[in-house]
Amino acid sequence: MVRGIFATLAMLVALFALCVAEDAVAENTAAETAHAENAVTENASAEYVPVEKGEYSGAQGQQPTPKLIAAAATPVRDEDTAVETALLDSINRSRQQAGVAPVRTDESLRQAARLHARLMVANNDLEHQFPGEPSLLQRIADVSPLRLDRAGENIANVGCAGDAHDVFMHSPPHRENVLDPRFNVAGIAALWSHGRLYVVEDFVHAMTSYSQRETGRLVGEAIGEERRNAGLSELALFAPPHLDEAACALAKEDHPNARLVAASYTNRKVITYTQSQPGVLPSAALRLLENPSLRQYAVGSCYARNDAYPTGIYWVAILLY
Repeated sequence: MVRGIFATLAMLVALFALCVAEDAVAENTAAETAHAENAVTENASAEYVPVEKGEYSGAQGQQPTPKLIAAAATPVRDEDTAVETALLDSINRSRQQAGVAPVRTDESLRQAARLHARLMVANNDLEHQFPGEPSLLQRIADVSPLRLDRAGENIANVGCAGDAHDVFMHSPPHRENVLDPRFNVAGIAALWSHGRLYVVEDFVHAMTSYSQRETGRLVGEAIGEERRNAGLSELALFAPPHLDEAACALAKEDHPNARLVAASYTNRKVITYTQSQPGVLPSAALRLLENPSLRQYAVGSCYARNDAYPTGIYWVAILLY
């Protein structure tokens, strides 16, 4: 009997050794709306999507579609939710050790990861974008209402569930996504196929959500600070009709066209811009605000999605009198 126990233990050790020795393949990508850098390396890639250009090819102003959300939410027979939970715990443990705040999970982001994991299984391949598949930002936008300005993704194909996090942490590009302090939300999918585990980790930075009133207050505070710094008197706030609607109309184009607003509000200096942080004024606004003859200002705002901004951005219009 003792001999049988040792034989069983030896078999378990052999199986474990086989598990951890399996080949593990991983790839990495990142997309953010604040930089225009592009970098690609042989076995891992980091790509950045500049907000000025965008790469959204869907319908203008598209919101998450109920049909696609329902498809993403449908349980998959080979999905391993226990592994997904363990991966999230491992991520946050590693972030804690690095002195970084934890990420929270989000079901809509998990749905985006699940859809991509299904494609990896169907194609028996690791890719961040298969032919005909939307880009990272667009496929997140297709199923998630999150307001975000940065996204990254880790993908892997491993033979043992315990390998996935180690593979990511021993690869600099993947480790960077895991430990990036700018990310605050994660969605993870893990699917088994033919003895292999396909893992998708989607990370995003979810922005603070501001109402139109709150956005106007932030912009007004920035205007007041700029005037004080220039040694000028503060401007009085006024509220012309339909300025928020005019700001929303800007989103019908891929950039904030000041002429669209100027056509409705004549004899006014007009500033229009897009920002993930609406209280950050563009340099053109700073120059105009240094005019000592100004007496009043008005702010209109709208958070909207369009072709250039698949996950949305704040559209702001400022009138100066």
